[in-house]
Amino acid sequence: MKKIIAITFLLILSVFAGFAQQRNAKKWTISAGYGIGNIWTKFLKDAFDVPEYKVTALGPMSIIGEYQIYKKVSVGISFTYSDLNGYFNKNGFVFSDELIIYTGLIRANYHPIIKRNLDIYLGGGIGYVNSQYKSSLGTGSSSVPGKFGYSVQIGAHYYIFKNAGFYGELGYVNGSFLQLGVVVRY
Repeated sequence: MKKIIAITFLLILSVFAGFAQQRNAKKWTISAGYGIGNIWTKFLKDAFDVPEYKVTALGPMSIIGEYQIYKKVSVGISFTYSDLNGYFNKNGFVFSDELIIYTGLIRANYHPIIKRNLDIYLGGGIGYVNSQYKSSLGTGSSSVPGKFGYSVQIGAHYYIFKNAGFYGELGYVNGSFLQLGVVVRY
């Protein structure tokens, strides 16, 4: 399953990149990033509050496409995936669970500082979040109905090459407080 998600992640990035090449030069940015400090791990740990209960996380992994509509304003869309697994084993009692979260947001950013190699921005996003939970206790799986999601971020793109570099965002960003990744501009 994780391989399928990773392949889908790369395919979506390729589609964004192909679409961006058809547009005006340097109006598009395509970013792929990974969130540091998945906030949902704390949610699962606090739900069970047992020291032996361990949680591992894949993600949040994000793909962000943005288009510069004005010199200092961009709009775009982000897709994020997180997969968290909890595991407990003590005195023969074994329990495991999984929480998968998908997010799709529409974003807008204001860019007060735009230099040749540096682009600093702040903004936010709103959209849709869907969660799926599975448990080994026989309670089955459940899908939490889609709900409202948001992000608030302060970020920067730093271009090492003419059109490629790195980015970082601080804030509440798709399930983490820090997101780092690569960015390409067209």
